[in-house]
Amino acid sequence: MGRKITDGLAVDVTAPAGIFDKGELYRIDGWTGIAMISIAAADTDRQLALEVSKAFWRVKVPVGVAATRGDYVAWTTGAGTKSGPTDLATLAAPAAGGVPATAVGKVEGVRNSTGYATIRVLDGV
Repeated sequence: MGRKITDGLAVDVTAPAGIFDKGELYRIDGWTGIAMISIAAADTDRQLALEVSKAFWRVKVPVGVAATRGDYVAWTTGAGTKSGPTDLATLAAPAAGGVPATAVGKVEGVRNSTGYATIRVLDGV
């Protein structure tokens, strides 16, 4: 008989080498979400949870992300792990409505002077 494994609001992933900051947006193991813990470069336990719910998060975004409210963000091209502070690009909202196919987040609050924008994660992938 089947059973529920998770409520679908977070997934467990294994972070590759590098630094991961709690509360920032990442793509790891094909999932897009918010890191629930920080991992230092020297840490040997690289397991972390990514929250993939559609909550609003204030996250660091690249200087080039000058999106307005209602625009979308997507990962820059290329495979592998991506980081919100360095690997996001702006997508304008489609004229006909709907969500762009490559969107990973919707801008709910524009980037401020310290580099943070309010983003709603879309579908976790």
